[in-house]
Amino acid sequence: MINGTREVLALGALASLSLSIACDEDVKPQLAPQARSQAVQATGPAATATASPVVTAAATVEKPHKVLCDGQLGRAGKDAPKAPLARAGKTALLGEKLPVGSGHWTWVNLWAAWCVPCREEIPRLKSWEAKTAGERAPLRVAFISIDDDQRQLETFLAAQPAAGMSATYWLEDGPARVNWLKQAGFDGSDPELPAHLLVDPAGKVRCKQQGAIDDSDYAELVKILNGERTQ
Repeated sequence: MINGTREVLALGALASLSLSIACDEDVKPQLAPQARSQAVQATGPAATATASPVVTAAATVEKPHKVLCDGQLGRAGKDAPKAPLARAGKTALLGEKLPVGSGHWTWVNLWAAWCVPCREEIPRLKSWEAKTAGERAPLRVAFISIDDDQRQLETFLAAQPAAGMSATYWLEDGPARVNWLKQAGFDGSDPELPAHLLVDPAGKVRCKQQGAIDDSDYAELVKILNGERTQ
């Protein structure tokens, strides 16, 4: 009897131990999510050494707008190209050659119908031409397209309002364009558009500028036309 009682007690103790282990496994606390544990760790003494550096985006720095023709007017100019140019739009409004010299300053604008800044500049340049009509040396504006797609160019011109640009000179793709650009002072490849040439009353290219112009350039232009700026 005594041995039987001992066996019963031993089996009961073993069952109790197994039940206790199972209960412990059920209530074991779950580990904190990785993100939270990392956050807790970052607040500890080693945070300075272990935390990843914060990368901030560099502030965008705008390039200062260059003074119109800065440092170019004092140089000896070269003759503007005189080769006949193709024309697009209402071609009867334009002669075969670029209207430079003859006592007038000429602003030559190289543009394309696909170039958004170019299209935005057209009204500005035409208004400059109108405003300088009463100056000592009036300004003429000549537009030269370097579009490759003639249909796109003609479609753009046809959609222009009455006061817009209804005709333009056109440098067709090919050797003639390359030669013209070289004579004008570019490297022969298509320049960054919009691009500008300022031709003096003697037909000499005195200034070459690439990139968009803005209203602030008008005051400097008037100084050039009136002989108040020579550099």
